[in-house]
Amino acid sequence: MGLQIVDISKKYTLEEYIRIDESGDERHEFFYGKLIAMPGESLLHNEICIQLLFLLKKLLLGKGYKIYIENVKVKIEGEEIYLYPDIVVIKEQPQANLPHKDYIIYKPVLIAEILSDSTRKYDLTDKLIQYQKISSLQYYLAVEPLKHVVIFYKKDENGNWNAKTLTDTDETIALVQMDTVLALGDIYSI
Repeated sequence: MGLQIVDISKKYTLEEYIRIDESGDERHEFFYGKLIAMPGESLLHNEICIQLLFLLKKLLLGKGYKIYIENVKVKIEGEEIYLYPDIVVIKEQPQANLPHKDYIIYKPVLIAEILSDSTRKYDLTDKLIQYQKISSLQYYLAVEPLKHVVIFYKKDENGNWNAKTLTDTDETIALVQMDTVLALGDIYSI
């Protein structure tokens, strides 16, 4: 992969964005033609992502879900926005003739972001607002890496989002729609 120079003042098409992201060394999120470079991650961030991936793989085994980590884009429904979550879980990818469906998730059920000093505000405001526009999304987890804190957002039967902050390692995250329970303490047992 070669070095790809991105002009942040330019407005890109979706095709140009896909080509840049697939051929470059740096990931970008796409916001109405503008490319936003994704920061690097800490070792702890990466360890928690991997731990959460393994936990979800184990808990969802045989239930028809697929789990992806970090380098998969999610399309925001009704918007020209493509974001990179840390973890994304899908039940099935739509079979319709959607652009770049081998590189883009269209119907996530769960999204998790591992927070950091450089992304915390973005993950808890801008990204959360955009993710909540996805009709298939049921759960959003915002995981603090340095302390045992997970903000658990879930959509109720009326489509409203509710948040609960979990801090006790004995607490559990009930993913009812996915027929599983995730223990807070297990996320941090790295």
